[in-house]
Amino acid sequence: MSRVRINICWRILLGAVLLAGISACTAQYRDGPPVYRSDYYHKPYHYHYYPSSRVYFHISSGNYYYRGRDHWKRTRKLPRHYILDRRDRVRLWIDADKPHSRHIVHREKYRPKAHYKHDMKRDREERHYNRQRHEHYLNR
Repeated sequence: MSRVRINICWRILLGAVLLAGISACTAQYRDGPPVYRSDYYHKPYHYHYYPSSRVYFHISSGNYYYRGRDHWKRTRKLPRHYILDRRDRVRLWIDADKPHSRHIVHREKYRPKAHYKHDMKRDREERHYNRQRHEHYLNR
C-alpha cells in the first residue's frame, strides 16, 4: 500500500511540474503583444540616378523609375528614348521605396553636366551594366 501511495505522489508531483512549466511558457501582456517596428530592421535602398534623363534604377529589384506625362512609372525595361550613361550616374541610398518622393531635392543637388552628349553605345553598355548589377545582387 505504501508503494501505491508513493507512485501516486510521484504522478502528482510530475503533473504539478509539467503544469508549472507550461504556464511559465506563456507570456502575459497587459496591452497585447509588443509591437515591433519595421524601421528597426530597415536599411536604405540602393539606387542609381541619371540626372540628364531623370531616371532612377533600383539595383535590388531591377526596376527603372521615370516620369511619364503626369505621373511616375516603374518598369523593368526602360523606353529607348531615355538615354543612360555611366558618366552621368549618381549612386544614392534612399530611405524610401519610391525614389521620386525626393526628386526635387535630387534634381537640384545633381544637375546634368553642361557638356554631356548622349551616346547610344554608352546607353547599351549602361543598361547591360544595370542588368549585371541586378543579377549579381540576386546571386549573392
